[in-house]
Amino acid sequence: MDAVNKPRKHRNAVTLFALLVAGLLFMPMCRAYSGTVVDVLEGDVLMVDVAGSTQKVRLYGIACPVYGQPFHDKARFLANNLALRRSVEITPVFKDADGIDNVLARIEGLPDFLNNQLVGYGLAWVKPCDSKSRLCEQWKKQEEFAQMNFIGLWAQPPAIAPWEWRKAQRMQIYERGMESRKTEAGMGH
Repeated sequence: MDAVNKPRKHRNAVTLFALLVAGLLFMPMCRAYSGTVVDVLEGDVLMVDVAGSTQKVRLYGIACPVYGQPFHDKARFLANNLALRRSVEITPVFKDADGIDNVLARIEGLPDFLNNQLVGYGLAWVKPCDSKSRLCEQWKKQEEFAQMNFIGLWAQPPAIAPWEWRKAQRMQIYERGMESRKTEAGMGH
């Protein structure tokens, strides 16, 4: 009987140990923490002071207009007014390729996440969400409402998402470079 239970006990102990290690590895990614917003770099990028250490966070699931794009200043202004020098509860969702936490940010005194506030004011796009979470569905409805009512960036069609805008900017730079090369080649003859 002991011989039969011994492998099962060993397997249970190994499973328990594996779960414990996995929990410790992923706990920092899932645990919410509090801090104070000390700077708004972009509408969707904040600097947060957490116990004397400042860290950069990106708002999960949304994208505000980038520098040089219409409504960039308005998105940053709204995020500043809603969040700067206020307490914030940060819930990390994942780290992006740049090592920046993509987070849900609940600002003290706001009824909802800052992420949703920016979408509702028509100053952010909802990124194509990887999951079918209720938050993404809620934000998509907010975005559709803003579009239908011409709120914020939807007031001046066409509203070009930042990832498409950057791509278009890179293409323009490439085309200007090609034109420059053609002009230089034509002058050389």
